[in-house]
Amino acid sequence: MYGIFMESVVIFKNYMGSGYLMVLFLLALVFLLFTEKNKIRRAVFVYTPLTLLLLFFFPIFRKVFVRLMGDGVTYYRVLWLLPMGIIIAYGGVRFACFCAAAGRGIRRRKGTLDNGQEAHGFDKKEGIYRRGILVVLAAAVILCGKYVYSSPYMSKAENLYHLPQNVVDICRMIAPGEGEERIWAVFPTELVYFVRQYDTNIQMPYGREMVEPVWDYYNEVHEVMNHPSTIDIKALVEVTRPRHCTYIVLPKNKNVSELPENLGLELLDTVDGYPVYYDPVAAEMIKEQFG
Repeated sequence: MYGIFMESVVIFKNYMGSGYLMVLFLLALVFLLFTEKNKIRRAVFVYTPLTLLLLFFFPIFRKVFVRLMGDGVTYYRVLWLLPMGIIIAYGGVRFACFCAAAGRGIRRRKGTLDNGQEAHGFDKKEGIYRRGILVVLAAAVILCGKYVYSSPYMSKAENLYHLPQNVVDICRMIAPGEGEERIWAVFPTELVYFVRQYDTNIQMPYGREMVEPVWDYYNEVHEVMNHPSTIDIKALVEVTRPRHCTYIVLPKNKNVSELPENLGLELLDTVDGYPVYYDPVAAEMIKEQFG
């Protein structure tokens, strides 16, 4: 049990990243634990996240999760249920109100507030004080985070679909027409993520499960397509044709054992460096088998 607990600790540390936002979250959570009086808000902003955190570190809960999901690698997704942003924001607002109220109480004890000010709530200075606290807290959130668009996984949108334009162009070229059967196509690894997002009528012999090395899956087509130096075209068509892949999109700037045309493939076009081939042999095999 202790080993399972420590594994959860490691997962939590990796999930925290730099840890600064998690510190803000935990501070807000503790603050709300002692100051929030509303029962409904307390249940949403205090009891629910605390329960999730306790369950995450509870070894038996993790064992049940792995048993039901059949996958312990995605256990970190339990932490996605924590409403960190909402709790930090709400805790920050409550903290600003708390400080303002505390300041008002101090001035009242000193006799600096008259009856008019008490009737109308906090005075102008108190409002400025509260806004100042919120600005400081907002700056803390910004400084504790990272600039999202500096990530190598982020890029400027090229179209309304927010997908690489080369994927859109290739899919439009090979997609089946209205009322036609779905087709099978092979894509380089770097394009696999996006094809199904654009057109589900294009099926692939392998998908994201092959791209993620942690799953350690094996697929013959993927193995040939991702040879580190040269793609064996003969070996490629030998594994794509039985899978009825009528279209083959080769990686750009990668060596091939021979001209694909020698094996009966027809070059339709080259899109952003990706050669797109049609395989009439595979198409004929589909006709013979399914009529």
